[in-house]
Amino acid sequence: MAWHSDPKWRYRILIGAVIILLLAFLYWIRSILEPFLLAAVLAYFLSPMVEFFQQKGFSRTGGIVLTYFIFVVAALLAGLYLFPILWGQLQVLLASIPEYTSQVQELLQGFYNNYQRIDIPESVRQEIDHAIKQVETALTNSIGQVVNSILGVFAHLFNILMVPVLAFFMLSDEGRTVKKVLAMIPETWRARILQLWAELDMQLIKYLKGYLILSLTVGVLTSLGFFLIGLEFPVLLGLMVGIFDIIPYFGPVIGAIPALAVGILESKSQALSALVVIVVIQQLESNILSPKIISSSVGLHPLLVIFVLLLGNKIYGVIGMLLAVPFAITLRVLWRHAVLTWWLKADPH
Repeated sequence: MAWHSDPKWRYRILIGAVIILLLAFLYWIRSILEPFLLAAVLAYFLSPMVEFFQQKGFSRTGGIVLTYFIFVVAALLAGLYLFPILWGQLQVLLASIPEYTSQVQELLQGFYNNYQRIDIPESVRQEIDHAIKQVETALTNSIGQVVNSILGVFAHLFNILMVPVLAFFMLSDEGRTVKKVLAMIPETWRARILQLWAELDMQLIKYLKGYLILSLTVGVLTSLGFFLIGLEFPVLLGLMVGIFDIIPYFGPVIGAIPALAVGILESKSQALSALVVIVVIQQLESNILSPKIISSSVGLHPLLVIFVLLLGNKIYGVIGMLLAVPFAITLRVLWRHAVLTWWLKADPH
């Protein structure tokens, strides 16, 4: 019997087509999904605390309310200290952008004047002129993009405010939706589905919680280091380093760029000091913090990680890069169970 006449293969092709169409649909509505994805992440992290309060005798709703109360109080206490500092530094940074732009233009003009005195071929000189103009245009556009990104946070304020509301409903569901979905799955597959979810849950918890703790630690240490060397906007720049540190490989480089740019505009020695702080903390992270906080790697090949990071950036920018590795972990677990186990009848481990 030809493979295209086999009912099993027809079924597999149908399932594959449905999955592809579903992924295409999710990509099409990705902007609507943003608050739901963030709410799911928040609910995922708050769920253990809610279950802890349930075990202590609280109702599900009571546990959620108490968890939210603790979460809000902790956020307010942190905000009372951090928000005035961050807001003040952000205002100064925005007010300093015209001055920084002028300094960049002066640096480029100084370089232009110096190299004009050097006897070099005209073709090379034209290439350098073109490169200088490109750099100047790129820097000007980058400054505009930073301002637009900051203002964009306020444009997404509704989505941000929706996140805790959606997370509340997800936590209140208490797995009822999951149970209904499981009830629709044939009993022969149910055990495999639960096994798949248990492995996925373990992998994601290990990755997300580990990297969040690591990111927070790196952000605090970097802010402290920037403060000690006298770099402007230490908390704001350190926070950026910590946030981008979640992204493997590219994150530390992206997070270091604003700090180094501010350092260069202050003085060459300040830029060097900022670079030393970043390198020292990255070495501390790689050799001490990361092995301690993250007990083992996620088991993804570096080339695959780089590919999914670039793909995430292409699809959804910085948020896409942040979600790329958890998404790759999910696909790996699904591949092992769905393809290797169900299709090829192999051991997923």
